[in-house]
Amino acid sequence: MDVDASQYASIAMEMLQGGHWLQVQYHHADYLDKPPLLFWLSALSYALFGLQVWAYKLPSVLGSAAGIYATWRFCLLHYSRATARNAAFILASSVGAVLMSNDVRTDALLFGMAACAVWQCAEFLGAGRMRNLMLAALFVALAMLAKGPIGLVMPAFAVGTHLLLRRDWRAIWRWHWLLALAVVVLVLAPMCWGLYQQFDRHPEKIVNGGTAVSGLAFFFWEQSFGRITGSSVWKNETSVFTFVHVYLWVFLPWPLLFGAALWRRIVELFRNRFRIGNGDEGYSLGGFLLTFIALSLSRYKLPHYIFITLPWAAILTARGLATMQGRVRWAGQYAVFGVLGAVVVWLLRGVFPPGDSAVWLVVIVLFGSLAVHCIRQPFPPEPDVLVMRNVLASLATLFVLNFHFYPNLLRYQATIIAPRIARDAGVPVTRMAFFTSIAPALDFYSGAMLTMLSSPAEVRDHAGLGDFWLYTDVRGRGRLDSAGVVYSEAAAMQHFDVGKLTGTFMNAGTRARAMVPVYWLRISAP
Repeated sequence: MDVDASQYASIAMEMLQGGHWLQVQYHHADYLDKPPLLFWLSALSYALFGLQVWAYKLPSVLGSAAGIYATWRFCLLHYSRATARNAAFILASSVGAVLMSNDVRTDALLFGMAACAVWQCAEFLGAGRMRNLMLAALFVALAMLAKGPIGLVMPAFAVGTHLLLRRDWRAIWRWHWLLALAVVVLVLAPMCWGLYQQFDRHPEKIVNGGTAVSGLAFFFWEQSFGRITGSSVWKNETSVFTFVHVYLWVFLPWPLLFGAALWRRIVELFRNRFRIGNGDEGYSLGGFLLTFIALSLSRYKLPHYIFITLPWAAILTARGLATMQGRVRWAGQYAVFGVLGAVVVWLLRGVFPPGDSAVWLVVIVLFGSLAVHCIRQPFPPEPDVLVMRNVLASLATLFVLNFHFYPNLLRYQATIIAPRIARDAGVPVTRMAFFTSIAPALDFYSGAMLTMLSSPAEVRDHAGLGDFWLYTDVRGRGRLDSAGVVYSEAAAMQHFDVGKLTGTFMNAGTRARAMVPVYWLRISAP
């Protein structure tokens, strides 16, 4: 899916094909934005399995699985097996946990490695085993390699909150933390060396519109903390409450239960004067609440930034379910089931009709099972039953997203279709280029980084090397016409930016108005 996932997939492809593992590039130019772990792992996956979509997604899917496993193992340290199991199911069935393994960016690896880091820290503080501390340091470093300093900040919030609520001053000042920090530095060293060689040693380079850009300063400060202080160039000035309403969908079908559980946990801490006993934990509250606040203060926010907090929201929800009154737990869940059912029917009948009969069959079986359970016992007291019913509703919804909605949605992304048209016409990838239109998926599905042309003059110069096909949009075609570039239309397609859904597009009757034309133009040698 354009833009981020396809760009990252293309960067990993270019890394493997070019062999520049310590210096990240995109279209043969210096790239300074995301750390390299996703690119390293995806490139390695390509090397093992070939240039496939699933090979790109595999490391992130495994990272998500690691995060769910770590959540379960962490809960076993502090709660009953039933609560631990419920927390894992709550996390795995949330919309956000599934989406991050579908539209793959850096968040699945961050989410998984950060959860593993907190789990291993809790093991270390409970049993004092050095191997747990070393593993925690390794996972912190991997989380930082996935998305920067937030990979250290979130585990620090979780562990620090726990120790402060326990008043465990001795543990806070243990020298072992310095040893863990040394391990983090050691693991980060290859990336830091690559950043230094690529950017700090070359202040003359123009990077992100400026010179004298330090790759190390960008990674350790500007990328994360700079967005809070305002020193970063990335700003969209969204509301401080943005992630509140994001959580209403990203944590479906659990947001109402989570809100109640979080409120009860905060009230409980107030009553206990912000102290917890030896059998209690504060990791989940600090991991969620402080991280949520910090991300909300950022000047640049996108919905997937909040995915790192999902494990702790799942734990707080599972913890709260164990103490909530029976009927209170069900207060809003029937409404949630109704909303999810309505969304499923809308996706199958209203957005991309008609839905596949096999998909309809699965949905009917899952929602039918849910309905039978609810009719037989409307208000069961056991939290396990509530979790099971929510999971059924989530399975039905996410099944429709994965096997109906997204496959149909991506049919409208021309950058996936265009390489197939060129391949079927026998056009070699070396004779393909694009102009004006940003098209990272075009690179990935073509299997190579295509030539990027920025002006009609460059188009003419490239034609001097022989005939080629040029991918462009209406604006690019207009510029070619104004410059008098001669071409013929090889193919015309309709395109929609599927990462930015609109009401016009989601309505099947008005979808045509949301589409924009894009073209393959055949440019002949002079």
